[in-house]
Amino acid sequence: MSRKLPPHLPTSQRSREDDMKFPDFVKIYNAPANVSPGRFCEIAGIGTTKYYRLIAEGVIRARKAGRSTVTPVEDLFRYCRGDQAAD
Repeated sequence: MSRKLPPHLPTSQRSREDDMKFPDFVKIYNAPANVSPGRFCEIAGIGTTKYYRLIAEGVIRARKAGRSTVTPVEDLFRYCRGDQAAD
């Protein structure tokens, strides 16, 4: 469920009052600063192939934490809302 938003407005001005805010999202899902691919897929309701495709397309960011790949929880929030990830 994606909605078209005016690109010239900042995200804070484009959101609806009934949209879930970032602090609420983190609290509900008990999400750390960076989430693993498995946790991202579980919350977003996608498979791992889709997860890595989103990384390749630049929709979400990936970081390495030692041998593990993690994604910032902000990208998970934006993906669930239908927004594009930040640069």
